[in-house]
This record gives sequence, C-alpha cells and structure tokens, in this order.
Amino acid sequence: MRTRAGALTAGTLGAVMLSGCIDQISADLPLPAKQLVLNAILTPDSIFRVQVSRVAGVTDSATRLLDAAQVYLQAPGQPAEQLHRQGRGWYYTAARPRPGQPYTLTAAADGYPGVGATDTVPAPVPIQDAWYLYPTATDRNNELLGTVVLRFDDPAATANYYEVSLYQSAGERSGIPLDARGNPTLAAEDDAGFNPPSLVFSDQLFNGQRFELRAAFHPNGAGVRNGVPYAENPYLVLRSVSRAYYRYRKSWTRHLYNQGTKGDTNDLNQLLFLGDPSAMYTNVRGGYGVVVGYAKETLLLRPR
Repeated sequence: MRTRAGALTAGTLGAVMLSGCIDQISADLPLPAKQLVLNAILTPDSIFRVQVSRVAGVTDSATRLLDAAQVYLQAPGQPAEQLHRQGRGWYYTAARPRPGQPYTLTAAADGYPGVGATDTVPAPVPIQDAWYLYPTATDRNNELLGTVVLRFDDPAATANYYEVSLYQSAGERSGIPLDARGNPTLAAEDDAGFNPPSLVFSDQLFNGQRFELRAAFHPNGAGVRNGVPYAENPYLVLRSVSRAYYRYRKSWTRHLYNQGTKGDTNDLNQLLFLGDPSAMYTNVRGGYGVVVGYAKETLLLRPR
C-alpha cells in the first residue's frame, strides 16, 4: 500500500508541476490566410463524396465546415458536373470513380481563392493467396502470436503502391496491427518506429514480381478450445493506392506519432512526448487537404 501511495503522489506531483507551467497570456496572433481545405477519397465501391472546409485561427470558434461552396467534378471526356450539398461541408454525386481514369475536383467559395486537385484510382490487384497460422510465436508478455501470409503479383512497367490491413470484424472494424520486421520492402519504408495501424509500401524492390508478405499479429479474438489455442478468422484488406495516397499516409503516420496522439490527449504528461509540428502532404492546388484514390480486395482468412 505504501508503494502504491508513493507512486500516486509522484504522479500527482508531476501533473501539478506540469500544470504549474501553464498560464494564460495575451498574444497578438496573426490571422491565417483565407484558404480552403478540400478532402476526398476516391474508390470504385463508393460514390464521389467531397468535404470542403476552411483554414481557421486558434481563437476562431466559428465552424470550419462550408455548406455554401461550389464543388465541381471533371471526368475524362465529360462536362464538369456540380456536386450536390449534403450538409456539414459534404458534397456528393451519384457517379462512382472508375479505375485508371483521372478525376479533377475543384471548389470555390465567396472570399476564398479557388482550389483543385487531380488523382487517379488505381486498378485493383488480386490477392493470389492468403492465409494465417496460429499460434506461431509468443511476445515478450508470453502471449500467443499468429502469422499472416499474403501473396500477390505486382503489375510491371508502372510504379505501384499498396496498403495492407488486418481486421477482426467485417466492415474494416477492430483493426489488428501487423509486425513485418524482417521484410526488406517494409524495412526500406522505415515506418515500424511510428507504430502504423497498417502497412503502406511501394513496389520499388519487387516491381513486376510476385510479392510475399509474412507478418506477425496478435488476434483480438482468441482462446483455447479443447486444450488447443485458436483464433477467430481475421479479414485481410489489400489496397492498391495512388502515389498521392501513399505520400499522404506517410506524412499522416509521422504526424500522428509526433503529436503524441497514441495516448490520452487530456493527460498533461502527454506534453512530454509532443514533437515539433511536421508538414502534412497535400496535393490540393491553392489550399490544403488531399484528393486520393484506391481500389481494394478483402478476404476472410482461413487457418492452415
């Protein structure tokens, strides 16, 4: 009991010391430039949906979402189509993106310079084979781990980018982190230290070849049945992503880790782990945000 009380006192003291360093001051903060933020993810299994917002200052309490913008979609060989307002900054059209075609989205609002971005949805890459093994190892806490195996053929003659995710439930819910240490392709991406929720990589080291990924995972649903360990079958998602998607996810992963959002953001102790702001990738001309595309294949894995 004394040890626990002592630990509590030390933690409380640390919080008091941190809170003692926080004070309200008067500052003449310059207003940010009036710029629009345009965000959209293009995928063949969904209609076009775009969100438009604005850059706002720290003390600006008005909503950032803009419902009075004019948003247009330009598809190859088609006249520009104005998107419908949906509320909370969202705009849509019933059309769906097609793989291999570039699409341009533009937005304008009174008092703001116009913005625009173009991206292409890649063609989906089929999963040739995938399964999981469980158990295959233990972690440092002596908990059982499994291994996911994925194989696919990379299209030659073009640079391709991928994202691999594992989920315990359908609908891409209950994500399971993958540990692919030892794979040269993932090692070259240098993401492991940032605890990414998924694996994002290019085909630079295997262009035009068959790629095999083996990654360790800790299942969210596991137990023992008749004395034998088992895991609930997970869902594997292979996304073929655009270069803009790839670059955005790289910057997003580093920004998320750098800002200490892996822990309780209301805990003052998290201030100890904050880094300097890092630049976020944008492909929006004249503003901020991203317009990026992907196509995917989802497979319910079976054990071997």
